[in-house]
Amino acid sequence: MKNKRLWILVAGIVLLSAAFLLLNFRVAASNTQAIQKIITTELEGNYPDPLQPNDKISLILGGEGPLVSPLQKALTEQMDKAGMGEVELVGELKPTYPNPVLVVKVGRPSLIWTPFFGMSQFSIHAGYASNGDSTFMEIVEETQTSIGNPDPSVVNLYAEYEVNDRSVGLISRLSYHQYLADYLAQEIVNALKNLYNIQDI
Repeated sequence: MKNKRLWILVAGIVLLSAAFLLLNFRVAASNTQAIQKIITTELEGNYPDPLQPNDKISLILGGEGPLVSPLQKALTEQMDKAGMGEVELVGELKPTYPNPVLVVKVGRPSLIWTPFFGMSQFSIHAGYASNGDSTFMEIVEETQTSIGNPDPSVVNLYAEYEVNDRSVGLISRLSYHQYLADYLAQEIVNALKNLYNIQDI
């Protein structure tokens, strides 16, 4: 009888551990803050025409760690929801693309996760070019200056985010990663919406 109870206890612990590792659920309170640095083309109030749902945008995600894959999903969904074009995932960074391009570089996070507590700190860089020229991002990263652009029809955006999060409650590992990815995706999409002066309905 004692052995049977022991095996039931062990099986319960294994199932509970698997649930927190493999399932996606979150009942937690999160305190998430991002220090932002956003540099854009000087528009002087002349906002470009909004992107259309059928406009193609190339999305390139670089970096390593558990946030890259969920961030790819979150950006695709939130940009589609905002009507900001049809996202095309691209695996390799090239200097130019035939359509607008969004490049996102995810720094490897300092991340602590338990079933009842999560804490993370990481950085992310994002660059957007309406003309598909991704090379401006390297220049801005090096100089940290404004984006020079002689063509008024082209808009560029460069953004840095230093993110700190502290979450307390019941939270699975997958859900914690997805929460952070959703938060970051919303920050990036909001910056793009501001660039195009897109107002929420």
